Amino acid sequence: MIIRAREVETVSNFLSKTVSLALTSVLALAFLGLEANAAEYWLRAGTTTLTMPDGAVIDMWGYGEDADQDLSTVDGIVTVPGPEITVPAGDTTLTIHLRNDLPVASSLMITGQPADGTTPTFEGGRVMSFSDEAAANGGTVTYTWSNVRPGTFLYASATNPAVQVQMGLYGAMVGLLVDGPLCEPSPGGGTAYPGIIFDEDLTLLFSEIDPALHAAVAADDYGPGKGTTSTIDYNPKYFLINGAPKEAGSNPVEIGTGGDRLLIRFLNAGLQTAIPVIQGFYMNIVADDGYPTPYPAEQYSVMLTAGKTHDAIFSLECSNLPEPMASTGNFALYDRRAHRLTNNDMPGDGGMMTEFALLDQDGESIVDICDNCLGVANANQVDTDGDLYGNICDADLNNDQYVDFGDVGPMVRAFIWQEENGDLNSDGSVNFGDIARFLDLYDAPPGPSALK
Repeated sequence: MIIRAREVETVSNFLSKTVSLALTSVLALAFLGLEANAAEYWLRAGTTTLTMPDGAVIDMWGYGEDADQDLSTVDGIVTVPGPEITVPAGDTTLTIHLRNDLPVASSLMITGQPADGTTPTFEGGRVMSFSDEAAANGGTVTYTWSNVRPGTFLYASATNPAVQVQMGLYGAMVGLLVDGPLCEPSPGGGTAYPGIIFDEDLTLLFSEIDPALHAAVAADDYGPGKGTTSTIDYNPKYFLINGAPKEAGSNPVEIGTGGDRLLIRFLNAGLQTAIPVIQGFYMNIVADDGYPTPYPAEQYSVMLTAGKTHDAIFSLECSNLPEPMASTGNFALYDRRAHRLTNNDMPGDGGMMTEFALLDQDGESIVDICDNCLGVANANQVDTDGDLYGNICDADLNNDQYVDFGDVGPMVRAFIWQEENGDLNSDGSVNFGDIARFLDLYDAPPGPSALK
């Protein structure tokens, strides 16, 4: 069964609203004399390993963020993928200082973001690197992007990308817009593109591993005249999301209540195409390679060719959730091609798959977006007056949206005549326990309820 997620909000008079906002912003900047800021990162390219579910230890290259912002020392943990690089809202310039501790020259580029004054490296008439290289064994180089375009982008090695990116030299770069003017995101959210507001975001970076290629590179047996001369026989055996394959016991990814606007950033650092699908749901594709789409496309899968990025807004309502999903809150995202759902042909689910989990903050086995009383366990969801507030958090017996002196009389009457609206603790009768609950809820609105 396919269930449609709530569509992305669009506002027809967006341009008219932004004209006055833009004018106000320009005047404010001129008055205050504010200047654009700059984001700055110190990265180190180095070696690490990943252990696969079948016990295989794979030699990897990756990036680590220099802990003391001093590339003369070796610190910071090398990870695959590398640390996410964020250019905050209002910033226009990004600077990355790279130290290369690998045994070969390396470099860095952000696909779709032109760097200032970088020079390709040629050898024998062939391009070996698309940007300035840092020499092997400790060389450094600095890159600057002075006109950063907001969106989701892949940063990766610009030197022999077919090999170095496959070895693990990749990560996500995110540029944000100033919030507004359509609506305000929740704390921790932001504006991804004009008119595209999100409450939470989630980065999913897809890649794969050919263990034979990694072994050849680690043994210095890759290149002209060596045992492995190219990636023409590339044959990946492990398929990863955010640097890890799915395996038994993997923890699901927490995506909040589900009712929020979740921005999913899809990136593919692999050499092969990935086609992720969210089981049973649609999402709205709002950007392609960092460019907003003219109209959000409602899709259940995403075509991610090598180096591709897509952004999607994913949002649910309780009515979208069948059982047992409304109770467990768990569902899956996976590559739709079965041969990529494996860990080197091990039995069972694995590979390019992850599980999502919706919040159930009060632990009653009802996810928050379906809960008529958030924060207080009420598995029976009793709502005798049908106002979508569960009895356990609804002492508003006269339904005027506030619990005050006007509810005292109805509560006394319910106590005397055993009216079910007064059963606030759902024990089957109206007693002094309900009076105590009434006092707890006094002088406040009913709820909260996710169904209101």
